[in-house]
Amino acid sequence: MKICLSEFAYLSSEEILNETFKDHDILLIDNKGSLIKGEGKPEVALVSYEIMFRALSNPEFFEKYLNLIDGCLFTQGSWAGTESSAAQMLIKHSEIFSHGGGIHAIPIATHVFSQILRSVKSIDHHIQLQKEKKWEQMMSVGELTDMTIGITGFGGIGQEVARLAKAFRMKVYATKRTPVASDNLDRLFRSTEIDEMIAHCDFVVNCLPASDETSKVFSKEQFELMKSTSMFINVGRGEAVDETDLVNALESGEILCAALDVTDPEPLSLDSPLWDLDNCYITPHDSAWGPRAPERAIDLFIDNFKRFSAGEKLINQV
Repeated sequence: MKICLSEFAYLSSEEILNETFKDHDILLIDNKGSLIKGEGKPEVALVSYEIMFRALSNPEFFEKYLNLIDGCLFTQGSWAGTESSAAQMLIKHSEIFSHGGGIHAIPIATHVFSQILRSVKSIDHHIQLQKEKKWEQMMSVGELTDMTIGITGFGGIGQEVARLAKAFRMKVYATKRTPVASDNLDRLFRSTEIDEMIAHCDFVVNCLPASDETSKVFSKEQFELMKSTSMFINVGRGEAVDETDLVNALESGEILCAALDVTDPEPLSLDSPLWDLDNCYITPHDSAWGPRAPERAIDLFIDNFKRFSAGEKLINQV
């Protein structure tokens, strides 16, 4: 079988890739999308990180890549979700497509708690005090023990957030369409019970993908239900939030603060009021990145290739 990889991905994990695919032909492409090793049409392809970023920034590269892998039996993506036009094109050109959901769980969950601690420990205020050379002790909340975190979407990211939450001795609630068992979960709500869950939470973390069902699931009604001391964190998709309603909730004090790693649109419009709110922390959709992300993408690819070869359903198969 012919396996298509980027030269960069291959060189980063050469030993394990050579061992895994020792009975197959490895085809390599360079940063222009040209074959530099092997020939013919690949049957299996890994859309690794550098291919993904290059495809998103260079339509000509992406068109060339799609022509190369057209008709692939199995294509592995490196990012979560399938709502993007790029993912849809890859699905169209492949018999089986698997997205990279879950491989970003660790860095994203770390980001979630960096923002939670930023609020709980008054980090921004302390930074300002240092700039002003003021020794002014603060009586912040200080710890997370017995506070409640609610997670909408209990997939790989949500489960990693829950694991860290338990390390902080928090109470963990979550929503999910299907039942799931977890030692890190105190109560599971149905996906239709978001409103019931968020009313009890000190922190609400959105991990939902973009879909018709999740569009603006966080709007005026939901922010009114949340505690005035609560924090809203979005690491799912910007489309899940009515940002006008969020601005109103932050300005009126309906909620304490928000941390947004995703917005709608992206990049966030320069005239969005969210930029100027002191209680809104904005990051440019980079919470998923970490030095081990490419390694985890290759691990998922190898795992799924073995499943594919055995005729089994793949992890994250579309």
